[in-house]
Amino acid sequence: MNRFTFIFIVCLYALFLVYQAFNTITLEQQLVGASFFILSFGIPHGAIDHVLFFKKRSMTKLKFYILYIGLIALFVLSWWKFPLISFLFFLILSAFHFGESQFVDAKFKLRNFNPLLFLFWGLALLATLMYYNINELASITAYFQDTKDFAVVYKKDLFFYFFAITNITTLTLILYFFIKNQMSKTRLSSELFLIALIHLTFFLFPFIIGFTLYFVVLHSIRVMNQEYLFLKSEDPNFSMIDFFKLLLPYSMLSIFFTSILLALSHWGFLKISIPYLSIIIISVITLPHAIVMHIFYNK
Repeated sequence: MNRFTFIFIVCLYALFLVYQAFNTITLEQQLVGASFFILSFGIPHGAIDHVLFFKKRSMTKLKFYILYIGLIALFVLSWWKFPLISFLFFLILSAFHFGESQFVDAKFKLRNFNPLLFLFWGLALLATLMYYNINELASITAYFQDTKDFAVVYKKDLFFYFFAITNITTLTLILYFFIKNQMSKTRLSSELFLIALIHLTFFLFPFIIGFTLYFVVLHSIRVMNQEYLFLKSEDPNFSMIDFFKLLLPYSMLSIFFTSILLALSHWGFLKISIPYLSIIIISVITLPHAIVMHIFYNK
């Protein structure tokens, strides 16, 4: 068990205590808590994409920012024209990104199979989260006019096959990597334990809590640790305070503009529901971030 899994278990235990004390956590309370932790950890984990990119690639800053912002603009346009396709693309992109960050330290040598493991691990993660909370997601989707097109995704009978196929394929790939001596017994046990823990978490808790727990503890904090260790290896004098200072400017900028957009939606100036707008904001930030992190992990 690594430190991130341990932190995850501690958070699970703390949540059980909260549920015992208050019996239930309202949707509003879930949203407030999730927003706080995602803004505190989720946004900062992608706040130094520019720093990581220039450590791995040579390019003018102007060209980098044109490409980075251009990808965001193109994805916004895609959401406007093809919302369902954009949503599905976002899920696939996120799945690969989650899987890649999970196994980046493993140094697998089966290069043709690596992308498959990354993709299916992430797809299984999202399928599990969505399947165990599919009724909740279907209700939220049906409630807002601009998210009704996504209802086709949440057909429970069909979604079960996606859930089963992705999980079985992921387990098969993990066992294949173990058989091919790409994974130790300790790592195999750790991965299987984590998968079981993720299933338990997503089964017990509502969608928002389950996603926030994974995204903050098992993804964002893990990625920030990878970033810090890399920068520390580049400069032995690099400290946590230096890292915090590096994260702060773009984190605050992202939080500011995200808050403005959500406020405009809340006050009715943007004719987009807050859930739909939140998905768009997260997805358009994820696209360039996932590309930069792929370069970071592979160079």
